[in-house]
Amino acid sequence: SSHFGLSVSPTSAADPAPSMPAMSKFSTAAGTAALLGGSAFLVPQQQGLSSGANRNQEVQLRGRQSSSGIASTHGTSVFSALGLGAAGVVTAAALAGRRSANGANRSIQVSTCAYDASNEIGACDPLLFWDPIGFCEGGSKEDFDRRRAVELKHGRLCMLASIGMLWPDVFGKFDGYLSPSQGLRFEDVPSGIYAVTKVPLEGWLQILLLAGLIETKLFGDKSFGGPGFAKYGAEPGNFGTGYWGRRIQDPAERRLKLTTELNNGRLAMVAMAGLLIQNGLTGQSPIDQWQSGHISPFNDGQGYFAQFDPSQELGACPPLGYWDPFGMMAFQDEAKFRRNRELELKHGRICMAATIGMIVPDLFGRFDGYLSPSMGLKFADVPSTIDAIYKVPVAGWLQIFAIAGALEAKNQAFPMDYGWPAFTGNVGKLQGKERESKLLAEINNGRLAMVAMAAIVAQNGATGQSLVEQFTTGNLNPFVGGYARKEGTASRVALRAKSELSTSLPWAPVPEGLTNKPFGEYVGDVGFDPLGFARNKRLLPWYREAELAHGRVCMLAVLGYTVQTSGAKWEPFITRYPTDSSDPLKAATQVPIIGWLQILVVIALSELWRYENVISKYGEGVKPGDLGWNPTAPAGGKRPKWFGPTFTARYEPEEWNLMKLREMKHARLAMLGFGFMVCQNAASGRGPSLFPSFSTPEYASQVGDFVPKGL
Repeated sequence: SSHFGLSVSPTSAADPAPSMPAMSKFSTAAGTAALLGGSAFLVPQQQGLSSGANRNQEVQLRGRQSSSGIASTHGTSVFSALGLGAAGVVTAAALAGRRSANGANRSIQVSTCAYDASNEIGACDPLLFWDPIGFCEGGSKEDFDRRRAVELKHGRLCMLASIGMLWPDVFGKFDGYLSPSQGLRFEDVPSGIYAVTKVPLEGWLQILLLAGLIETKLFGDKSFGGPGFAKYGAEPGNFGTGYWGRRIQDPAERRLKLTTELNNGRLAMVAMAGLLIQNGLTGQSPIDQWQSGHISPFNDGQGYFAQFDPSQELGACPPLGYWDPFGMMAFQDEAKFRRNRELELKHGRICMAATIGMIVPDLFGRFDGYLSPSMGLKFADVPSTIDAIYKVPVAGWLQIFAIAGALEAKNQAFPMDYGWPAFTGNVGKLQGKERESKLLAEINNGRLAMVAMAAIVAQNGATGQSLVEQFTTGNLNPFVGGYARKEGTASRVALRAKSELSTSLPWAPVPEGLTNKPFGEYVGDVGFDPLGFARNKRLLPWYREAELAHGRVCMLAVLGYTVQTSGAKWEPFITRYPTDSSDPLKAATQVPIIGWLQILVVIALSELWRYENVISKYGEGVKPGDLGWNPTAPAGGKRPKWFGPTFTARYEPEEWNLMKLREMKHARLAMLGFGFMVCQNAASGRGPSLFPSFSTPEYASQVGDFVPKGL
């Protein structure tokens, strides 16, 4: 046995194995085979001395004793064969017993590594590998291939669907009948989501049949795997048709084409979702919206919003008019508005009472005596803060709920009318203008009370004091005061520098990739990057370029809004069609197609120049946003050559950086301001302006009438 490195435990021969007779028979057969065949392997050979020595050395390393030399007689071989046979029988019996004893406790564990999908096609700038929901965490290659095939399929469908939303209205529909038996013509099918209502049942069956044939026979994706499909491991989305019938041999070109298709599909999925939502809101196709000027579905009474116009209801008053920033009335009817108005009134009334309750006890004192004699709780023990809820006993909460329930029961009969004066039974006493005036005052006071109550509760939670206590102690700022945490002797700037906190968000650390230096490499860097774009440092110049480009455009756009609404414009300009002065969004729809083509050509040529002379030259030292208008400016690095006229103005480096910082601040402000200007224009139908309106108020135009008519 020493020649095979076998080691037999002294106790293995005594291990019983009667519980597995089949294994015992196998062990006996194995021992007999070893006994008969042992001599065939142990015939001494002179050429095997070295190998035999090595094997003896191996046995010694395993803790076995070996003979001093190699046996050279046949008798020794016979005894070795007998010993090998006996060892085989004993070993086989031991193994059989050990299997029977430990077989139930033995388990097989297989560990697999998650597939790293960050190197797959589609992980490209600017987001690189983007998986916010974590679909690829812990998945296998087969899981990724299945999801990639689904992504490609949906992207290809949405690319076709996006074209189908635009093509019929731009180039026209087919002539003739789509369904002669039902008298359905192609021109009867609208371009949008409502086309699904025109398709007859037979048409849907044909569509489903064609889709089934494509999925299973014609263009079945071979990466899905499973019954009825194909084996795992094929490339997702590859149907073997090539690129327009051509096989791309260059790996770089093929990867570029696949990345382009994937990104176009992603864009088409987002675009298709936006087109469908806009189509559903307005009831018009995209081309119909652009041609009719129906850009905003919130102010023209079309689509779903034509069902009920809440802007004419009570409460839509100056200065905001009808104000619904969260779209609470989107897709809603008059019944939903009445329900929302009831909730608004209820919360406003509660907050008016609660605001009084937060102030009156500290100003005029509390009641004498006990609030709960059984609990020994006095009125004076209840604070005028949110901590008062912890002082109310269970019986008190039951009484509060009972009163609230009684009021809710009354609301079933008169949900908004408690009479005048309230709770006196004079329901329906007020009529006409007087009723509208008092209801409007109640609505506005309730709105103010809801905002005030939220601020009072937040201030109370931050300071631990009631509102009156804050005023009497002078602690109006919860961040600096006697109850605030001491800042120490160091200044805020020194503390921020020591802990490396952001300049823009003093409680947050500096984001990765930023320097937090306003006059550093990227002027205006104040450590603000909540989405983490700066982690991709290779794209930081491009991000700065995009920020400057959008900021400059928005500065011009804010100025253009002001010029448009002030009436300082050429009318007609280029075209013979007049444009609206008070509504810039509507004016944009009045620009003819040739005008938009001119605008797009100018933008395209400008962007091509910027890419060729600025963006592609970052590696040569060109700074982001540098257009070369001032060749003498201390911009540093290589300067692009502007194709138009330039000007000369000399600056010191410090003064130049200050000018760049001012431009960045104005650009950021303009981007925010222009967004709000567009929203206000869409909601009100009138464009805002940087200049205040000096129009004569209504009360100044009529003698003796000092109340606006709308109230």
